[in-house]
Parts: sequence; C-alpha cells; structure tokens
Amino acid sequence: MTIDLDALDASIAEGEKKNFFVAPIVKDLIAELREARKERAAVVAWLREVAPNAPTRRGADELAWCANAIERGEHRHKEEE
Repeated sequence: MTIDLDALDASIAEGEKKNFFVAPIVKDLIAELREARKERAAVVAWLREVAPNAPTRRGADELAWCANAIERGEHRHKEEE
C-alpha cells in the first residue's frame, strides 16, 4: 500500500480552510515520508547506474534485481508481517 502524500496534503489543506487543527507533527511526518521516498529513488537509480560496471554478469544481474525489489517495496515485506 502506498500513501498518496499529495492527496493527504490536499485533505489537510481543505481541513485547515474549515479551521480544523492539524498537529504540526503530522506535516513533519509527511515531509519525512517525501524525503524517504526521494532517498529510496536515489538508491534505486544508483544501483541501476553501477550494475553494468559490476565485475561479473551475475553481479550486474543481482544489483539490477536489488534495484527492482527495492522499487517494488519488497524490502519492506518482512516488516509488515
């Protein structure tokens, strides 16, 4: 499941127009989630960049597999159980 941060921001903004209070920590958490997603994307891009330079074809394939798995969120499946 992916949280739609843009929709969440829009919902908060709509609530604030109606004078609903949103704790500042909520906005901080959204900002941190955005940053974490950027970092994950950067790691995936780096893995894909270095994969062709791996010393072996198998190494290149494993780096590409890791990039794909991270992008799909498979590295988080253990946490969710």
